[in-house]
Amino acid sequence: MNFADEDLEKLRSRLRYKVRYEVGFYCPDVDDIVQETLTRVLMATREEKIQNPEAVGAFLNGVCRNVISEYRRRNMRDEPMPEVVPEPPGKGIGETDLFDLRQAIAQGLDQLSERDSRVLRAFYLEEKSRGEILKETGLTDENFRVVLCRAKERFRAIYVEQMKHRGPSRHSVL
Repeated sequence: MNFADEDLEKLRSRLRYKVRYEVGFYCPDVDDIVQETLTRVLMATREEKIQNPEAVGAFLNGVCRNVISEYRRRNMRDEPMPEVVPEPPGKGIGETDLFDLRQAIAQGLDQLSERDSRVLRAFYLEEKSRGEILKETGLTDENFRVVLCRAKERFRAIYVEQMKHRGPSRHSVL
């Protein structure tokens, strides 16, 4: 299988577009990637390493993807490590706001049914696993998911109603 000069130019222009699409249209190394791809394909053709000569386009595409991957890995390895930017200090909740929040949560849980309150406490406050909660409550996995979802909805409605009566707040649970 031999390539004529005009075939190589057609391949080169198509490869150039593909490479620009993959690495960016303003990448300065597009021609180098295209040249490396064509060199590898021509060497494989000369050494008869292409198993299916009718599918040379697919082979060319695969070689091009490999060259692009190598280019990206090389660039990532050569770049200096990014500067580590410290995380901004967390905005904590003040003691009085935390007390109000805990009180609102406790009141909301008290207004729920025993089962809903127990499931929410175990899952969110005590951070028990699903398996532990299933053993304690005797629920099936499907029932647990339904109970948890509905309990969250009920709690949210109660909590929102409480917050309406308390006035504007700076924090929210849900």
